[in-house]
Amino acid sequence: MRSSGIIVLFLALLLTAPHEEVIAQGQQGSGSPYSAYGFGNLVGATQVSQALMAGTGVALTDPFSVIRINPASYASMARPAFEAGIASHFLRFETPEATRRGRRMDILGFSIGIPFGNNRWGLALGMNPESTVGYDLSDVRPLLVGEGDVTFAYSGTGGLNRAFAGIGHTVWQKRDTLGNGSKLSFGANLNYLFGNIQESRRAFYPENQGYYNSAIVSTLILRDPGATAGVQFQGDIVKRKGLEDDGFRYLLGFSAELPSRLNARRSETIYSFIQGSGGIEFPVDTISYVEGAKGHVTLPVQLAMGLTLYNSRWTVTLEHRRRDWDRLAFEVEGVDISNQLGNAATYMIGGALRPAGMDRGNFWSSTIYRAGLRYTDDYLVVAGDQLREIGMSFGLSMPVMGISTRSRLSLGAELGDQGGTGVGAVNVRYATLLIGITVTPDIREQWFKKRRIE
Repeated sequence: MRSSGIIVLFLALLLTAPHEEVIAQGQQGSGSPYSAYGFGNLVGATQVSQALMAGTGVALTDPFSVIRINPASYASMARPAFEAGIASHFLRFETPEATRRGRRMDILGFSIGIPFGNNRWGLALGMNPESTVGYDLSDVRPLLVGEGDVTFAYSGTGGLNRAFAGIGHTVWQKRDTLGNGSKLSFGANLNYLFGNIQESRRAFYPENQGYYNSAIVSTLILRDPGATAGVQFQGDIVKRKGLEDDGFRYLLGFSAELPSRLNARRSETIYSFIQGSGGIEFPVDTISYVEGAKGHVTLPVQLAMGLTLYNSRWTVTLEHRRRDWDRLAFEVEGVDISNQLGNAATYMIGGALRPAGMDRGNFWSSTIYRAGLRYTDDYLVVAGDQLREIGMSFGLSMPVMGISTRSRLSLGAELGDQGGTGVGAVNVRYATLLIGITVTPDIREQWFKKRRIE
């Protein structure tokens, strides 16, 4: 059962406990305490090159990257590409009364993109995290009857993942020899959401007071397919008049993650136990047991739209995403998270600069410099207060392997703040280091293309 009292209790703990007693987090429990709500903290862009531009992507194309948020972009890929990334999070939990730190590392998944059909088609597949749950909180309170204190411990792990396979196609294109003209592309992804959220609540009583320790351990498993559709249109603002002229272009993008109905299974065990040496639990009695109770979770539609202005050297993109989480239907016995969710809206601006343009310059002029700014009305509502998040990102994508490939190494960071505006709200300040790798074949090799026999 998702307990809405976890965060409220944690807020009270932060406001009343001494500095050194706040939050005892293990390495895998060092995520945000807000991950105890909803489906956990949602993961933004999972390709580092996009995360460094505030997570934008719906109105972007990249010849050497998979942009999952809008599958229409697959039609603009120029070379096969494999991508993967990791994120190292450094967190600081703050209230007016106390401060504590945590850290964790997450794998951002992988993707593979393959252009074909004279570069009018693109195929992509991959897997990435969708949400993460990782908290480990404790509270010490005096016994109501008897002497000593009772320790309440709350922990949660898991999250949701997404596997996807998609295709993009250029349905109409008109270009002259200088590259001026228009292009219309469509695309679609078949998604498969899956994962589990494991939570436990334990009460540890003092010895010789006639109490047994007690625990509630629950698991929620979600899985089922879904779909994403997208469209992109590119056109000229200022046409190129010669080979040395850069021109000026725009790109409009729109994508929709369609509503999906996930199958859900929930298990829960409530029992009493005695704790032995080394923290080993010896069960005494099972109070309640639920095994595999079935239900459904219907996710609402997510809409995203964006506008990009660009030439061969620089790019500026604006993007807005919205998902009305208050329309989520959670039909799972013993679980109710409807009061934990609100309407989410994200506003992003991202930019990129490549000094060499389309030419192959030296190392630094061929490096792509990226930055972005993001503001989010979070989907989580804590004690009636909707969370807000603001973040900025910056970094660079550096060419590797000389001039023989278009492979690159992306490095950067994201700085941000997540929290509410209510009295006693916990502010989560974070710094995230991002590392991504993109591998493309040697320019002389033709992967996934049929060889001709002469």
